[in-house]
Amino acid sequence: MNRTHSIVRGLDLPITNPPKQTVSDGPDVLQAALLGDDYVGMKPTMLVQVGDRVKRGQPVIQDKKNPGVILTSPVSGTVNAIHRGEKRRFLSMVFDVEGDESVEFEASGDDLHKLTPETVRRQLINSGLWTALRTRPYSKTPAVDSTPDSIFVTAIDTNPLAANPEVVVAQNHEKFVLGLHALSTLTKNNVYLCLAPNGDIRGDEVPNVQTEVFDGPHPAGLVGTHINMVNPVGPTKTHWHINYQDVIAIGTLFFDGTLDASRIIALAGPGVEDPRLIKTVIGANLGQLTTGQLNEGENRVISGSILSGRQSQEPVSFLGRFHLQVSVIREGDEREFLGWMAPGLKKFSITRAFASAMNPAQRVAFTTAAGGSRRSMVPIGTYERVMPLDILPTQLLRALIVGD
Repeated sequence: MNRTHSIVRGLDLPITNPPKQTVSDGPDVLQAALLGDDYVGMKPTMLVQVGDRVKRGQPVIQDKKNPGVILTSPVSGTVNAIHRGEKRRFLSMVFDVEGDESVEFEASGDDLHKLTPETVRRQLINSGLWTALRTRPYSKTPAVDSTPDSIFVTAIDTNPLAANPEVVVAQNHEKFVLGLHALSTLTKNNVYLCLAPNGDIRGDEVPNVQTEVFDGPHPAGLVGTHINMVNPVGPTKTHWHINYQDVIAIGTLFFDGTLDASRIIALAGPGVEDPRLIKTVIGANLGQLTTGQLNEGENRVISGSILSGRQSQEPVSFLGRFHLQVSVIREGDEREFLGWMAPGLKKFSITRAFASAMNPAQRVAFTTAAGGSRRSMVPIGTYERVMPLDILPTQLLRALIVGD
């Protein structure tokens, strides 16, 4: 039986140019990459060199700190560059896309009897899809011999400008369910399928899958909210989590024995000419992906949500491994004369400080402008108004500011 969790505190940012919820092919990309920042705590050993030819699904990086964990190439092609930063920190491995050669893995079709815990674990590790799983706490790739208390599947997205998961899952429902079956073998407890209310995504027929419905504003779609409300972590309790598109990729891996590195992402925001859902690949070059797609002017391209994503800049200007959207907003580098005196008809405030509060349905073309210089933090309950978790956000932020 489904359980519904109603969230009152939160905020849905009213930003302009949300995506049309229809999927189309994205622009061709000639490069893709693996990014170091996507893998917390990883110490990489390179298994290939610049100039080497690789297949999709071929191991290219091994994690020395997490023995057995490998990263595989998301595309077929040639290794173009390996970028490092200060103290030789790994930044990115870039591939030139050529052809469609792929490593073949063992296929089980829809025969669920072949999905034993040992088979699932081995195939996920060998294909590189083990890295689609992340731990809570710490958001690291789990050890290959570890077992979670439970697994959370995020099939709801309340980020601004996000794609509707139901649109994506509807195109791959059979493989989504097969992916849930595979995940259910990795834990003796529940796999929690987290959904939006009144949706069509189903997983109740899978053993050990418990459906949890979350209703309310953002962050109702974040895995941290789900874990906090359903089964909080503890000193001896670790959960794993995974997004719905990686569940589809796992289902594809076992169904036909190939690594599916495709992504359906939302390309949207005030800087996008035609906001919509597009099909691309993990690690796609964002410069190539957005060519001819943006409005005139200086724009900031963000891999991920405008709330938590990364700015696209060399040598990491690629779609993040766990990002399901590309957000584009205008660079807010103009100074506004006496802006504090204006009525704010086109500005947004949670405290209803502007005249725009008279039209709550109005969407706002947010920019990168911070709205002024750095100021003191005044505790007027703003953070508590949007924080659904049982913590003290003002006190926590003040402690972080002073480095306590």
